[in-house]
Amino acid sequence: MRDIYHAVVGSSDLLKDLSQEALTDYKNNCGDAASGIVFALTTLGCLSMEACDSDEYSDEECRRDMMGLSSALKHLPRLMQALDQNRENADYELKRRGGTK
Repeated sequence: MRDIYHAVVGSSDLLKDLSQEALTDYKNNCGDAASGIVFALTTLGCLSMEACDSDEYSDEECRRDMMGLSSALKHLPRLMQALDQNRENADYELKRRGGTK
């Protein structure tokens, strides 16, 4: 079954047409985005724990927020994997060209 990973991961063939600078930017942007997702997931976990400990947080608010959190937790890890795969593909292409070590 195809999911967000397959929609986001780029073809390594497309990377061959990018300039050295564009490829380096692409690699860095994918890496930064993947790192941002890890940070967001960690923050979501911390906020969820804080909310559960709050006396002012109603069951209705909790259910609503858990739906949003569940959606994020369902899709963000695969999105991060796709971005990381794109970063690795760009890194490979740069190394193949002799652009980085």
